[in-house]
Amino acid sequence: MGTSDVGILWLDAVTRDGVTITVNGAARAFVADPVAYAAYPGSPGDAKLAAAEAEIRRYVGKHDLSRLSKRVDLARGAGEGSRHWGVEVALVAITRVEVRRREDLIRWAERLAS
Repeated sequence: MGTSDVGILWLDAVTRDGVTITVNGAARAFVADPVAYAAYPGSPGDAKLAAAEAEIRRYVGKHDLSRLSKRVDLARGAGEGSRHWGVEVALVAITRVEVRRREDLIRWAERLAS
């Protein structure tokens, strides 16, 4: 059950400034509460994946597009949104951020230009 790396592929998230992005990366997750972890419906890895996705979305949602970092240490304040799964996420490495050409990207660029 210990610590494991969780791969994240094609996760949609919205930045604080309202731009929808797709993220690939990895997260280091560990079981903090074995009882809650065991109660998670689905396979054992599903709880870690759900926690990693929640933490990445939380991180992206707190930052503007231009301020996203590739390596994020979530040790302080990690797990705020995922502790109910019995899992905490300590480290996230974002390997790819894809920004689709959509209305929210156009609005972001217009705000940046003005």
